[in-house]
Amino acid sequence: MTGSLHLGHALQLSIEDTICRYKRMKGYNVLWVPGVDHAGIATQSVVEKMIAKEGITKWDLGREKFLERVWIWKEA
Repeated sequence: MTGSLHLGHALQLSIEDTICRYKRMKGYNVLWVPGVDHAGIATQSVVEKMIAKEGITKWDLGREKFLERVWIWKEA
């Protein structure tokens, strides 16, 4: 998670749930998996900005080292 949970999260999930339920009632085949979101993209962006201050990019680190940095940031 890249931030604290707030009422906006509940509102957004309620809206998504309502739309999916409506579509199901209309006969559409709908799969909605709550909790799956774009947080990975936000986390990646934060870590990229952090390592940029060191003068390096995710490409300089490579996949495994970059993921290590992501986990270090997440734990902090």
